[in-house]
Amino acid sequence: MYAVVSCLKCRRQRIIDRSSESSACPYCGTSNAHKDMRAIFQSESQNEAREALSELSGFVPSRGPKQQTLDSDPLSTLVYRYERCRDPHERLELLAKGLTGIFGTFDEADIAQVDPKGPEKLLKAMLDLCMAYEVKYGRYRA
Repeated sequence: MYAVVSCLKCRRQRIIDRSSESSACPYCGTSNAHKDMRAIFQSESQNEAREALSELSGFVPSRGPKQQTLDSDPLSTLVYRYERCRDPHERLELLAKGLTGIFGTFDEADIAQVDPKGPEKLLKAMLDLCMAYEVKYGRYRA
């Protein structure tokens, strides 16, 4: 038996399993005995209890058709992640692995698509740190 109850201390609503003696509130950490808690809603089904809790909290799931997500360009995603990465070591690793994932092997021109400022320096740093290796002349892989 599952029930939607309010915490005795913080008054936030949550779901409990009535088969256990007590549980801790996930919001304030207070341990409450289930026998002392008044049920707002009870059901044998955990899914019904979840639906009741979502309705009580004001969450209204969309009933319409799900929006189709557009496939984003992997290169633009890599550029976005690369520009927002602050750690230089992680940035180089992200670049090497990302280009390998997109192209299989990459060259300086591919690095220039992500960071046009000094792709040769970036490539040299990747090679020095063993983040990439040359598979054939001018082509690299992470």
